[in-house]
Amino acid sequence: MYSMLFLGGVAAGGIFSGTNPAYQVYEIRHHIRTAQVKMFIVEPEVLGPVLEAAQLEDIPRDMIFIFNTRPQQAVPKGFRSWEWLLEQGEEDWARITDLEELQRTQVARLNTSGTTGLPKTAMQSHYNATSWHTMLHDIAPVPWDVRNLYTLPGFHVATVPLVHACPFATGDPCWIMRRFELEAFLAALEMHRITNIGIVPPLVIAIIMSPLRHKYSLRSLRKVKCGAAPLDAASQKKFQDLCAPDASFTQVFGMTETTGTISQFFHPETDETGSVGSRFLPNTDVKLIDDNGKDITDYDVQGELCVRGPTVIRGYFNNPKANAEAYDAEGYFKTGDILYCDGKTKKWYIVDRKKELIKVRGFQVSPSELEAVLLSHPQIVDCGVLGFRPAGRPLYADELIRAYVVVRRSGDGGGITTAASADDGTSSPRLTEDDVKAFIRQNLASYKALTGGVVFVDEIPKSPSGKILKRVLKEQAEREEKEKEGRKGLQGRAPAKL
Repeated sequence: MYSMLFLGGVAAGGIFSGTNPAYQVYEIRHHIRTAQVKMFIVEPEVLGPVLEAAQLEDIPRDMIFIFNTRPQQAVPKGFRSWEWLLEQGEEDWARITDLEELQRTQVARLNTSGTTGLPKTAMQSHYNATSWHTMLHDIAPVPWDVRNLYTLPGFHVATVPLVHACPFATGDPCWIMRRFELEAFLAALEMHRITNIGIVPPLVIAIIMSPLRHKYSLRSLRKVKCGAAPLDAASQKKFQDLCAPDASFTQVFGMTETTGTISQFFHPETDETGSVGSRFLPNTDVKLIDDNGKDITDYDVQGELCVRGPTVIRGYFNNPKANAEAYDAEGYFKTGDILYCDGKTKKWYIVDRKKELIKVRGFQVSPSELEAVLLSHPQIVDCGVLGFRPAGRPLYADELIRAYVVVRRSGDGGGITTAASADDGTSSPRLTEDDVKAFIRQNLASYKALTGGVVFVDEIPKSPSGKILKRVLKEQAEREEKEKEGRKGLQGRAPAKL
């Protein structure tokens, strides 16, 4: 039904701007302002924060409609329903055939990931969406009848246009999950004999760590693409072993600003090295630049990836400052991601986000590298690494490296817990901060040590697509440092005289 909402709104001349149902009032207000939202269609379960945000942003109550697509969903008094909208008549979709109009006309205003700051609003045009479909799906078709299962949220760039529009062009049957639930997902894979899926690293980890992987068969899977964040080779291999014998499991690169995936491996190519592709999509022009903006022309040299082409958005909505920073004089979009091309294999590899690289003793430390090493530890199921500078630490001093870690509960193969609460009666010793630090020292150079400590948490904050929200971790690190300083102050205070 979500796809009907998208298609109906666009056909009526609207601009789609889906929002995360987990958003609270502050986040919804930010979305309203940056995308200039004029109307909401919302499920009754999440009406509360939407209604409050809409009132604060002067959106009339009669522009909020209830998306009551399930039998048990009641329409609150004073609101018009989804059924009411469907009864307002119909007309043909006004087809756009002029190239400039296709490039100019927006189909969606989509929030960026917000990994390092508040989300910006990317303007996706009809031309971006149709070009992406043509460039991705008309190349190297697979020799089997494709059956897709989609789990990513309907508001995300990974589903616009992949889920809402592409099936009408390919004719491939697809099943769409309302929300991701591990057992329901695995059961659907088996029941519908799914052949193709797109997945994100947290889901891979959840599946290979769960005993449910033995309850359901994934042998129908022939093609698995993983994106949004790096995945270590060991986890990739464990998942691939669950699939069909000839299945390919490869990683891809893409972002909101490129309308989704722009690099990948094409059938029958496969890869087990963690590369994000042997090439970029046709008509996509890329270059690497150094910190001074100069082109990098050598293999095996890291640089920021810049890209231009039919799938690259024209800019951020109503954000000239961000647009000036994001595009260079030649029209290339600066992705903020550090990549390199291997000189021997000509495969592309992601190093990390440019803004997230940690400077230590003149070296650049990649959080993704440390995260991959930590995830290879049998007791760690998830983690996030960042560099931060405590208040008062001189600017010339190195950043400190801190790891946030989610520990696996021993004995059940799937549950997770913080180390502080890991005493569950099993014989396996719980992981300590010293254990984690020692594991990094054993596997990586000394300058990559966890100088900022290890914090055990229940979960790592992530975007719906699985990207670690480093800004949230940085805020947590800042709070922890303030609390630490506060405790020091109390300990050092002289006792009051009576």
